[in-house]
Amino acid sequence: MLNYIIENKEWLFSGAGIAIITLVLSFLFRRKSPDKPDAPPNQQVVVKEAESMPSVLPKELTEVEKMAERFRTILELMNEGRNYSKFTIPQLAQIMKLHKISELENVFIGRDEPSFSFIEDFCRTFGVCKEWLVEGKGAPYSSDTPSRSDPMDYLTLIEEMAPESIYFVRENTDTAPAFILLKLSKWKYLILSRTWHISDVVGAGGQRQLYSFYCLIKELRDKRSLHTSCWGLTLDKVEFNSLLCGETFPGKYTDTGFSEDPWWDDLTDINHKYPIAESYEQWHGKSFIKAQEIIKWYMSERKAS
Repeated sequence: MLNYIIENKEWLFSGAGIAIITLVLSFLFRRKSPDKPDAPPNQQVVVKEAESMPSVLPKELTEVEKMAERFRTILELMNEGRNYSKFTIPQLAQIMKLHKISELENVFIGRDEPSFSFIEDFCRTFGVCKEWLVEGKGAPYSSDTPSRSDPMDYLTLIEEMAPESIYFVRENTDTAPAFILLKLSKWKYLILSRTWHISDVVGAGGQRQLYSFYCLIKELRDKRSLHTSCWGLTLDKVEFNSLLCGETFPGKYTDTGFSEDPWWDDLTDINHKYPIAESYEQWHGKSFIKAQEIIKWYMSERKAS
């Protein structure tokens, strides 16, 4: 075979010979090379796109951007539950007596860094916790007002604040803790975060505090020189704690859809002279009736001594 090819070597260099040799070599090469399956077309596109895309890391917010988020949170909290008469940035700027709306708007979007005096003015105007607004610590409406164990010790403070309204806020549970909320304006409140139990779940100190709470209610209700109105509010456990801790704008419960619960006034009717007295237990629970009995007993002990 080899001799025949050599003797007819002119044939090798003809067109047919070159084509045959090319096919033979191509066949031999494919047999020696391992098979590599081709990647699906869509996979090839994904790989190419992945290779061409730069790695993107999440951008960390600056302190100014974080503060801008907290400014926006305040506006959201102020408008929670409001379908009408919502607070707006122009309205807040007007309340703060700023020269331009953009002074506040630029702070809200993180374009401008607010000065410390600006922050002080905003917090003072809207009753916002400065530590929370600047550092994110605490809660938006948490109060730094000193806590006082005796309710009557708050009387002077309340008189000095001269609030538009006073709310006695009670938790709808058997232990019935309660605290005082002051409405200073439509956009500003002060939470007196000390609680007292309006029930029989009290010790000797609690009995004295319960009597003091009774005295404070009567003093605030009957003090004509104060020119303020008293109201009652009863909330479930979750809402009560949220409001007490300053996580919620108080206007959510006192402005839109507010329903007065005169439990605080009923509490002072310890001798059940009101025509509605027979409904106290149904409305406020057995522990409420026992709290009235404790107040009445404490008064008699004071008179005896």
